[in-house]
Amino acid sequence: MPGESDEEFLFSIHCCHPSLANDNLSSLAIAIELIRKLQDLPERRLSYRFLFLPGTIGSITWLARNSDKTKNIKNGLVLSCLGDKGPFTYKKAREDSASINALMSKLLSRQSNARIWDFEPYGYDERQYCSPGFNLPVGCLMRSPNGTFPEYHTSADNLDFVTPDTLESSFSLLADLITIIENSLYPVSTSPYGEPQLGKRGLYPLQHEALKTDKIKDDLPDQLGLLWALNLSDGKNSILDIASRAKRSFRSILYAVDILQKAGLLKLYGKEQAQPFPTP
Repeated sequence: MPGESDEEFLFSIHCCHPSLANDNLSSLAIAIELIRKLQDLPERRLSYRFLFLPGTIGSITWLARNSDKTKNIKNGLVLSCLGDKGPFTYKKAREDSASINALMSKLLSRQSNARIWDFEPYGYDERQYCSPGFNLPVGCLMRSPNGTFPEYHTSADNLDFVTPDTLESSFSLLADLITIIENSLYPVSTSPYGEPQLGKRGLYPLQHEALKTDKIKDDLPDQLGLLWALNLSDGKNSILDIASRAKRSFRSILYAVDILQKAGLLKLYGKEQAQPFPTP
C-alpha cells in the first residue's frame, strides 16, 4: 500500500494452520481490518506492506525473491495469537537499538501486564527477517506466545477460545500504532525563548474547538499537557516522546500539538528536517 514515502512498515502474518482460530486466523482477521483502516486514510505518509505467508518457508521464499525490496523496510511486526485473553507480549527485533523496539515499549507502557521479551532465534517469522544477512527491524506482537497455552496446535484452538473483546483490543492497539507512526513528527516551537502568552490565543485556560468534539474524554489535552507539548517542542522530541515524558496518551498530545500548530506556536518536521532554534 504505497504512501508519500518509500519508507515501509511491514506486517507479516502466517497462514499455515488455517483451521486454528487464535494461531493464524485472529491475526489474519486483524490484518484485513488494518488494511481497511489504511484504505480509509485520506493520505498515507508511509508505505505499508502486508505479507500473508505459510510460516518459515513463506518468509524465507519471499526474502529470497525480494531482497531488493528489503532496503525500504524501516520497521515491522509479525502478528500472531492476538485473539486469546492473555496480556500483550512483544518480542524484540534482533538489534536492541531498532526503532520498533522503542516504539512498542512506549506503546505498551500503558497496557496492564504487558510483557517485553528479548529477541531469540526461535519462534515465528521474525527470526527470518532478523537473520544476519537481512537484520531487518522486525519484532513480533502476540498475546499468549506460541507453545504457552494448552490449546496451541490442537482442535481446542477454535472460535470459543478467541473473544470479540480481545480481538477488538488487539486491533485498537495496532490502529494506535498506525496513528503514531503516521504522526512520527518532531514539533519545533516558533516562540522558544520564554513561555508565549497563551491567554490572548484562547489557550489559557484551555478553550478550543477541539474540546467541543465527541473525542474520548481521556484523549483530550489538559492545560499541563498543552504546556508539556509546548516546552518539549525543541526538534529533538517526537510527539510520542512528549507523550511518554508527560505521562499522557499519545492522542491527547497529538491534539495538543494540533492546537498549538493552528495557533502558530509550533511547526512540524520529519526527524531529519527539524531545524535548530535561531540565536535569540
